[in-house]
Amino acid sequence: MKKFAYSFPILNEKLDEWLAFAKEVNTSRNSEFTEMHARIGVTKESWYLQKTSTGHDVVIYTEAKDESFVKNFKNDKSAFSNWFRNEVARIQDIDLNAQSVIPELILDWSE
Repeated sequence: MKKFAYSFPILNEKLDEWLAFAKEVNTSRNSEFTEMHARIGVTKESWYLQKTSTGHDVVIYTEAKDESFVKNFKNDKSAFSNWFRNEVARIQDIDLNAQSVIPELILDWSE
């Protein structure tokens, strides 16, 4: 498995909407979220809410077979993936098809 981390901003005025979205993904739509990850090759994903000087960021940690999960996600045309991308675009003003680029790994230490 390979590890990836990336972040996206959340506007202060959209924080409550984003938290409701995260709750929906983690509860009533969790089985669809799990199925999507199986399709795209992701085995673990964690979301962290980071307060910043300009608002908040969602910091995402993902474990996947390889970096092709980003392309697989962009190409996944399932109803859930389409809903997920539309919600992110609506709440965070981010087009995940265009703006989901994995940052360069600089340090990865383990014991």
